[in-house]
Amino acid sequence: MNPLDNQTKLNEIVLASTFRYMYYTCRLVGCELMAIEFKYKGTVWRADSAEEAVALRNELEKADKVFVPEFEAMDQAHNFWTPDRFMDVLTGIGDLQRRLLVAVREKPGITGKELVTELGMESEIALAGVISGLSKQLKQLGIELKQVLVINVNWSGKSKTRRFILDDFFVGAGMEQNWPHAWGKKSNAAKRRQHAVENKRATK
Repeated sequence: MNPLDNQTKLNEIVLASTFRYMYYTCRLVGCELMAIEFKYKGTVWRADSAEEAVALRNELEKADKVFVPEFEAMDQAHNFWTPDRFMDVLTGIGDLQRRLLVAVREKPGITGKELVTELGMESEIALAGVISGLSKQLKQLGIELKQVLVINVNWSGKSKTRRFILDDFFVGAGMEQNWPHAWGKKSNAAKRRQHAVENKRATK
């Protein structure tokens, strides 16, 4: 058995024995019994018995191990995307890479084939070159590709479909800068939608 497990078990036994000793001592001298209280990370918890107090403490510790790292990771990701760092990305990558990010922002989950059409490229091999360039450009800024662009690969038999989304925290930083709407860099899809609306109005 792991030595840490042994120490944890020993701590539980000592804690339970202490509570029982207090309980029986209070009964012997005729003291009024009250719920057991203990403080855990600044919060006071109450239990009606020694066993319940130990069980509650264990559950609190388990919950910390499961959830705290996840919350800390989210806080770190949120704090990472400052306005300056977001601007560093937009000014530090190439035009094709910026167009790619705009296309993915406007259509989350867009496929590789759709991106090829959107960017006016010849093939997904050419698209892979743009993504590789984006990765290198981001590395020069101290940023990993997955912190900006997330690529999900789905297989159906022997065929592969890649879908693209932007990192939620990167999107949040962009929204604070009103990106991409206030940047005058509309994708081809956005331009087509605008032209369609204008043509429809013109025929009325």
